[in-house]
Amino acid sequence: MTAAAPEPADAIGPPAVSDDVLRELRLTWTPRPEPESAGRAARHRLTEATRRLIEAVKSVDPDGDVDTLESVADDVSDLADRIAALPRVGDRTPTSRDLALHERSPLAGAANPLAPPLQITGDGPLVRAHATYGAAYEGPYGRLHGGYVAAAFDEVMGCAQSGSGALGFTGWLTVRMRQATPLYTRIDYEAGVTRVEGRKAWVTARSYADGVLVADAEALFIRASRA
Repeated sequence: MTAAAPEPADAIGPPAVSDDVLRELRLTWTPRPEPESAGRAARHRLTEATRRLIEAVKSVDPDGDVDTLESVADDVSDLADRIAALPRVGDRTPTSRDLALHERSPLAGAANPLAPPLQITGDGPLVRAHATYGAAYEGPYGRLHGGYVAAAFDEVMGCAQSGSGALGFTGWLTVRMRQATPLYTRIDYEAGVTRVEGRKAWVTARSYADGVLVADAEALFIRASRA
């Protein structure tokens, strides 16, 4: 029987910074509640509709209604052309919200149709998150692709490194698959810093499906030098 990794909460010490600094460091993943502009709200609606489209396209039977498939392919191509003609964020100076990972990340971005999305929150020294993965993220039949298992950990642990008092880049990431991660099931994550040495921060994390451990991970994050 495979030995279980230590519970993150057992190994994680108090944050190296005040609660206020911790909240500031986590803002790119966990935004302050604020009213949305009409344009941003419309973009989020478009993003959610596109997620539904991706899910439907991934699951459609290619040998079913071919005529409708051809017609819908034309419609979607026309829509893509209309959207491509709209003004781009890069055409102006991006705001801090445009640059935040909670908007643009492929894992947690509210405006990124590739994101499930992961919902990330701070809980003292821990970071918690959850997501439900559909057919677009499938690897083995009915199960989450291992690449997405690792990518989700990298996102959650990237936020959790804030407990060290700084943010850096992923140095290495090790993931242990305890069992297959199911689709269409809420997956819960928890992560936190276990050790800090200079510019380096070690982070550990776990993921659960219906309270059952499905994977755990360790990572090293390295703050850029001030050369």
